[in-house]
Amino acid sequence: MPEASELPRWYLRLGNLIAPRMSQMLPIPRGFALLHLRGRKSGKLRLRPVRAIRDGATLYVVALGGERTDWLRNARANPEIRVKVGTRTRPATVREMTDAEETARATEIYVSTVVTYDYQDYPMVHWDFPTRRKIIDAHRRWVEDGTMVAIDLNEGERGSA
Repeated sequence: MPEASELPRWYLRLGNLIAPRMSQMLPIPRGFALLHLRGRKSGKLRLRPVRAIRDGATLYVVALGGERTDWLRNARANPEIRVKVGTRTRPATVREMTDAEETARATEIYVSTVVTYDYQDYPMVHWDFPTRRKIIDAHRRWVEDGTMVAIDLNEGERGSA
């Protein structure tokens, strides 16, 4: 089965059309988030659901398509974003991780965390029956092939419910 980074661009775009609309109406499952970003060229609001593993006030997210991922390019151009986690939307800041210790810790947290929704998400990306081992192996490949960033939640600022 193909890796997420090997999936055809049209398949990823199709998912990006459907998933954000559903994510606006429903609570975001544990282990995921809905990013509200401004387009780097258009300035229009863009919504992207992502697998986001939380550690305190930081979310760790991998752009599965690596450097060619549109939401990552948008976040680099405009790092001040809004993030929906669960039912709450709050301001946040996207940043590159430069500290080797944080990167290693983030990788371990991201790879080893398996949430209920991973068992639904895995078959959509890999077209295979999910097991805990397969999900963890996929997470490791996503980190290796993709680009990981940190999203710091601005807890002191009030977000909308």
